[in-house]
Amino acid sequence: MDDGKPLLDLKLWPHRAMERRHFAWVVAGVAALFMLLGIRFLLLGAWPILPFMAVDLLILGWAMRASYRSGHAAERLRLEGRDLKLERVSPLGGRQQVRLDPLAVRVELESFPDARNRLWLLERNRREPLGAFLSAGEREELAEVLEEALRRWRSGAR
Repeated sequence: MDDGKPLLDLKLWPHRAMERRHFAWVVAGVAALFMLLGIRFLLLGAWPILPFMAVDLLILGWAMRASYRSGHAAERLRLEGRDLKLERVSPLGGRQQVRLDPLAVRVELESFPDARNRLWLLERNRREPLGAFLSAGEREELAEVLEEALRRWRSGAR
């Protein structure tokens, strides 16, 4: 029975601790602090420090922008019909789609001694990583959800 509704439809994306406007506030706050320190260094005759402070501020702005951009990465996993589709979106917007056979796919959660883990979708001789930007606990939950969805699909509850 295929009513067109997917058995599983998940969208995964990295957690963002700050909104975009908060990034701007952080950079502006550091710029204000550097300006005050710059005036102090200028009055002390230590003006050669000022270009280094400007470079530090530019690097901070670049790093904050790169961090925010990385939040645009996403993965979408759909189990419908006879396909398990994994679509990846890179932080720059590039898309990659992988189709897997739900009958042949296994979910593997690789654990390490220091509480880290990695989640893989295995199909014959292919190994696809999943949820690299998620926390270890989130990957454990995702593995359980995927195994349950595949179990239901295989049992015919499509």
